[in-house]
Amino acid sequence: MLNPKVFKAYDIRGVYGVDWDAAGAALIARAFIEKFEIKQLVLGWDMRVSSPEMVAAIETAAVEMGVHLVKVGLVTTPVLYFATIGISGNDGGIMVTASHNTGEWNGMKFLLGDGTPVGEASGLLDVKELALRGEFKNAAAVGTVETRDVIENCFDVLFSKVTFDASKPVSVVIDCGNGMEGAVIHQLLARIPSVSAHVMYDTPDGTFPHHEANPLKEETLEDLRHEVVARGAAVGIAFDGDGDRIGFVDERGVQVSGDVLTGLIACELLKSNPGATILYDLRSRSAVGRAITGNGGRAIMSRVGHTFIKKQMREVGAIFAGELAGHFYFKDYFGVECSDMVLLLILNLLQSSGKPLSELASDFLSDSHSGEINFAVEDRAAALARIEEMYAPIAAKITKIDGLLFEMGDWWFSVRPSNTEPLLRLILEARDEMTMREKIIEVQSLIV
Repeated sequence: MLNPKVFKAYDIRGVYGVDWDAAGAALIARAFIEKFEIKQLVLGWDMRVSSPEMVAAIETAAVEMGVHLVKVGLVTTPVLYFATIGISGNDGGIMVTASHNTGEWNGMKFLLGDGTPVGEASGLLDVKELALRGEFKNAAAVGTVETRDVIENCFDVLFSKVTFDASKPVSVVIDCGNGMEGAVIHQLLARIPSVSAHVMYDTPDGTFPHHEANPLKEETLEDLRHEVVARGAAVGIAFDGDGDRIGFVDERGVQVSGDVLTGLIACELLKSNPGATILYDLRSRSAVGRAITGNGGRAIMSRVGHTFIKKQMREVGAIFAGELAGHFYFKDYFGVECSDMVLLLILNLLQSSGKPLSELASDFLSDSHSGEINFAVEDRAAALARIEEMYAPIAAKITKIDGLLFEMGDWWFSVRPSNTEPLLRLILEARDEMTMREKIIEVQSLIV
């Protein structure tokens, strides 16, 4: 079973047993192997109930295609990335996961051995065509399988970049959301004796018994907020289902947005990389770009989506990129996401600065920022045309790298079509909350 709708902009995702099944996963794996001429493939997976069936089917398909399969087991997506890129000899990797989606979903993420992500713009449409056709070349010989434990090797890389002061303790609460971070977090924390951690929901469980593993949603952070305040912790940290996104609340239990985290990390990295280039996604607060430039860096706006950001990082030589959604990318980690690196850098910043996270974040909060507002729109192209007709003649600057972004002097806004849903997404920032709310109503009238 394989419904074409499981092919998304950046990955494969669908309800298991409804949209696809193990046989469908095998077809997709065969198509990936054939399209990119994979000889050695790394395979990791998450804790979902359907993952073992999918893994078995992919393993059979890979062996029949003559591939040497390296199984790294239950890991986070960043660990799978390390195993694929950081260890030589691999042509590609597959992570079996549906990220933060609820338990009935499952999916597959792909990358090549050099770290290139596979999305619609980089070969996934060809994979789709091959998989749906279902005809593949015969292998000259059957493949082989090995099992490899890579978690400690991955952490060796991370801890070669960050040094902690054992004399400055930090108290933290970590919510793994019953996702894959629970499989690695204790090994990571064992290396930081100065960090005292209370870890919640660390048993990987594909039914997600406590809450959705999505640190972007305010409602999923309630338990974390409560524990941070009750324990007097310096910070609370939450992960999504496959561990490639991360979110924070400060010592008061207040959520710290992804763009503020981008600014904080960028300023820290610029201390040891003066003049470096840093990408920030176009939804970010304007204070982020100002902070990068003010600290001697080169700030470049990026479009949304990991396949585009990773490509742009290589093209411009960026050392770091951050997204509002909680994806953070590091040149020192093969140009891909690494949520554990973010955890280490923010904890290190709390140690070195001696300041609470709320104070550090306040430097980026001078303007009023709406966050992302979603609108279901039947004709998105027509809505964008109405907006452009209204604002293009009076805008100080228009950017079209992803939808439309208008700089209007003392306020700006971005409207872009979602890559995964039939939505238009609006973000607006103004000098004060009243102006922000007025302008949202003004723009909204042209959207719906």
